[in-house]
Amino acid sequence: MWPVVGAVLPQAMAIALSPVPVICIVLVLMSDRPVRAGLSFAVGWLGALTIAIGLVVWLTDEVADDNDKVARDGVDVFQLAVGVLFAVLAVRYWRKRPAPGTPAPRPAIVDRVPLLSPPALVVTGAAAALANLKNLPLILSAGSQLGTAGLSSGSLIGAVAITVAVASFSVLGPLAAVAVTGPERSARALKSLEAWLLANLNTITIVVLTILATVLIGQGLDLFR
Repeated sequence: MWPVVGAVLPQAMAIALSPVPVICIVLVLMSDRPVRAGLSFAVGWLGALTIAIGLVVWLTDEVADDNDKVARDGVDVFQLAVGVLFAVLAVRYWRKRPAPGTPAPRPAIVDRVPLLSPPALVVTGAAAALANLKNLPLILSAGSQLGTAGLSSGSLIGAVAITVAVASFSVLGPLAAVAVTGPERSARALKSLEAWLLANLNTITIVVLTILATVLIGQGLDLFR
């Protein structure tokens, strides 16, 4: 199981390091009821990731049972395609980067998040996980790799759980920190983190996309083994 989990760690880490969801959880934790609001957001995020990755794992596992070679080749082709897509997106973000001294555009969702109710935050957490140009291909990539690995049911469940946990550390980490230290003590750190993320949103996205493109293209080249 562990080598398979290791193979999908880049995808899981990339999901966790998506700047906009991190900004969202930071803003949620700066609201009037940070722990309750943060838990609502986390429930939506965790639930959406678990269902999505689990569904892809199940579908690809079923296909792999019927024709293992076709399934593995299909995963390699998908990895190559996603890697090329991320390379193109990295170039696009590079060309659209703000001029020196110009503040980065503020995502529209940023100003709405602190005003949402707990049920709306559950939906927002799920949307942050799935309705994302970068995350959805990563979920498909990680799930298809896990599903074609030939693991037992118990190992598959464990691998999905670990993948979701790693993909969620940037949401669960700040939530745990606020729950332990208290909203007042963490407010200054959260404010600084929000300002840094908004200022460097484009740069973070370019770096993550470039690394992912390299990793996924490298994994997809296994098609020519």
